[in-house]
Amino acid sequence: MEGLTNRWENLSKVMEAALRVLTKYPLCDRCLGRLFARLGRGLDNADRGRAIKTLLLMFLTEIQLSEDELKNLTTSIRLSLPAESKLQLDRTGTCYICGTKLDEIILELGEEALKLLRGEQREFSSFLVGVEAGSMYEKRELEVIGVLGLDTWESIRREVKRLVGKYISKELSIPPSFSNPDILVVLNLESREVSIKTFPLLLRGRYVKTGRFISQMPWFRKDGTRKYKLSVYETCRSVLEIFGGKNLVLHAAGREDADARVLGDGRPVVIEVKDPIRRSLPSTYPPEINLSSEPWTHVIIHGKTTREYVRAIKTRPTKKTYRIVAIVPEGLSEEDVFKVLSLSNRVIYQRTPTRVLSRRKDVVRRKRVYEVRVNLVSKYLLEALIKVDGGLYVKELVDGDNGRTTPSFSEVIGKHIKVVMLDVLSSFQP
Repeated sequence: MEGLTNRWENLSKVMEAALRVLTKYPLCDRCLGRLFARLGRGLDNADRGRAIKTLLLMFLTEIQLSEDELKNLTTSIRLSLPAESKLQLDRTGTCYICGTKLDEIILELGEEALKLLRGEQREFSSFLVGVEAGSMYEKRELEVIGVLGLDTWESIRREVKRLVGKYISKELSIPPSFSNPDILVVLNLESREVSIKTFPLLLRGRYVKTGRFISQMPWFRKDGTRKYKLSVYETCRSVLEIFGGKNLVLHAAGREDADARVLGDGRPVVIEVKDPIRRSLPSTYPPEINLSSEPWTHVIIHGKTTREYVRAIKTRPTKKTYRIVAIVPEGLSEEDVFKVLSLSNRVIYQRTPTRVLSRRKDVVRRKRVYEVRVNLVSKYLLEALIKVDGGLYVKELVDGDNGRTTPSFSEVIGKHIKVVMLDVLSSFQP
């Protein structure tokens, strides 16, 4: 019985709050019901507001109100009464929040959105509805909420999004998506205008560079001339013809030097196609796409992906394996080889390399070398396989960068070493 008593007390509080707001503001059923949207699951706000008004009408004769308060209250309640009602109440009031036009606005916006979506020449299989902020309806609603101090309300924007979204989904048999929609339907409550925005298409893949002096992005000198003739980005642009996009953004798990090859499984990459017309592969294409405009770059597209994957390849800790060939003018001995091998399972402290200081913040990075394998090709030539944390600058691990990287190959053997060839052999797969 105690639980039941508490529920009755809560009901009494709801009615008291409704009475307070209706004696100050005339509200339609929907706008009143929205103030108590967290109460009574499964009810439409209009039904919720009508039920509250009905209860108030039942007990109206028991409430001692002044003449002005009674007039304001009955004006508010009258908005939901049928025309044949015998109650002689003022019928001139309109809803303070929406002007008693919200149902009309929702229907009009839904119809306009449906018209635009049916006329879209773009492929889409999911959508999301958004409502522009700052309308006069929203400002009036916040005023009412401020007077009542309620915590049970739902915003007018959220209600319109939900109802228009349900209407679109039912008519087009397309589900809404709150995480990865293809299209955004934007509603303006005041102007009653609807616009459509297309979300980018994200494609997951990997790239391989079998040639050297190929940058990840186009690289231009200050005088406007190209530093390298080819880039991975330009290889990816052929995807625009497949999906009808206007432009693309390349997201990669780091980047290697332009003179380094990327072999093995390649480097993880996401191609973001802006404003695509198509979102699925034509039947003439295989499940995986090989974008290879040149014999030196290969980009393999595995399928669609999400923003979460983009964040993963950019932030998740990685391990990478490199192959280096380095020259030692002073010559190498077997003892030098053993000293280099001692760098296995060592922590490396590396300040931002001198060669990239102009575009990178000068910080000290703490990275680990997991394994070093060495092959002495000749007295002056060293070949090594190095497994390290992602983000470690391998060239500086070898030459030491004048002490900015410690320990280094150069430091442990006490001789100058210069990398002449660098290959990325493996990169993590998130």
